[in-house]
Amino acid sequence: MRCIKCGATLTDPGYCSSCGTEIRVYEKIIRLSNTYYNMGLEKANARNLSGAVQDLRYCLELNKNHIHARNLLGLIYFEVGEVVSALTEWIISKNLEPEKNAADEYIQAIQANPARLETINQTIKKYNQSLLYCQQGSEDLAIIQLKKVLSLNPKLVKAHQLLALLYIRTEEYERAGRELRRALDIDRTDSVSLHYQAELEELAGKAVSRGQKPEKENKESANKDIISYTSGNETIIMPSTYKENTGMNTVLNIFIGLVVGVALMWFLAVPAKVRQVRSETNTQIRTYSDEISAKQTEINKLQSQLDDLQGTGDSSEEGTEAQGGSYELLIDAYTSFQAGDTESAKTALDSVKADELSDNAKAIYNQMYGSLHADDVKNLYDAGVTAYDAKNYEEAVTNLEQVAATDAKYDNGYAVYYLARSYESLQQNDKAIAMFQTFLDNYPGTSRANYCTQAIQRLGGQTQTTTTQSSGATDTAGQDTAAGQ
Repeated sequence: MRCIKCGATLTDPGYCSSCGTEIRVYEKIIRLSNTYYNMGLEKANARNLSGAVQDLRYCLELNKNHIHARNLLGLIYFEVGEVVSALTEWIISKNLEPEKNAADEYIQAIQANPARLETINQTIKKYNQSLLYCQQGSEDLAIIQLKKVLSLNPKLVKAHQLLALLYIRTEEYERAGRELRRALDIDRTDSVSLHYQAELEELAGKAVSRGQKPEKENKESANKDIISYTSGNETIIMPSTYKENTGMNTVLNIFIGLVVGVALMWFLAVPAKVRQVRSETNTQIRTYSDEISAKQTEINKLQSQLDDLQGTGDSSEEGTEAQGGSYELLIDAYTSFQAGDTESAKTALDSVKADELSDNAKAIYNQMYGSLHADDVKNLYDAGVTAYDAKNYEEAVTNLEQVAATDAKYDNGYAVYYLARSYESLQQNDKAIAMFQTFLDNYPGTSRANYCTQAIQRLGGQTQTTTTQSSGATDTAGQDTAAGQ
């Protein structure tokens, strides 16, 4: 144990041998904090999660640097479905103790699965929307939204509790009991769940003591026994044995309603749908025509370059033939790619020697390579990011250079961003500045763009302002997910 004032290792049980500070009270606080941690751990093992949370909070109030207590609190939050709160505790723990901290593994386990992060974000949004529906009095919409939440995150105790409360409000006591039992299976001593369960038992007992039948049965029996309708300010109630001869009128009304509905569908909905489909088709035709014209221009340019290479002197005949062959293969690959024959396009593209191509031809080569070898590019990207996280920057540069050459905007620019950070770590400042500037050109106005600007200035470069503005200042490359950066 270290002194709270000077940080020296304590040898005397009463005083610090370095600065003379009395540490008896400090020792008592630390012991009490450890006691609360042990109590919380014991309750967590018994699935008394709410009690464990309370003890762990007391522990952290006495000693905020208790790493084990903070990590355990994050695990409990994760168990009850509160992933954001769990990540908050783990990030604080990692900042307090960066080395050999189990919180690092927990965070990486969540960050390694982007689909799971998106599911967590959708769960939070849908739960907040259900709360808004409850405030607006739309219980049915809130129930539907909460069912979607629980299908994505079945351990979210708050969602089970809110759904049970809505079922109680609509007098669906059996369903409310099921939701409360599911919540108590996760946290056996949650005070809110136990309170709702007690209220539910009391309400269900009162309904049975009054001899009430379920709501649906009451309505059905009432409908069978009597018929009531309102005439002016009076309510007329008569036995169900009395029936008016309205069968023909009912059939006629149904027929008229069907005719009116079909007419409205034909004259209103169908023409609007047809116009929408025609508009979308015309837009797609114009788009495809523009793309075909642009690609044809590129093909003509490549053919012109091929003709120029074939017309050079005899002194470089062998090199020219080799380059001409690469251009011919590139044109064949491009033609097959446009025709949708991906296998032929891939075969021809793999035979092209990229080093023999011009800058424009190499750009087309990289574009097709990224489309035809999407899995290879993804594997290179994943390997590069893994190497970057492991601080193996040479391997990260080797993999990410190929991804950035294929598509600078791959994964919203993250390939270029991590490549720049790897260059920066290897002190290859010129290359790092170039990659940071590439990210700035493609994603200005984002939080990562701010870091790129600072990095360029720090490395001795000069930031170039881009004239191209992103359609949204908060591009996805600069936003943080629930798991942080």
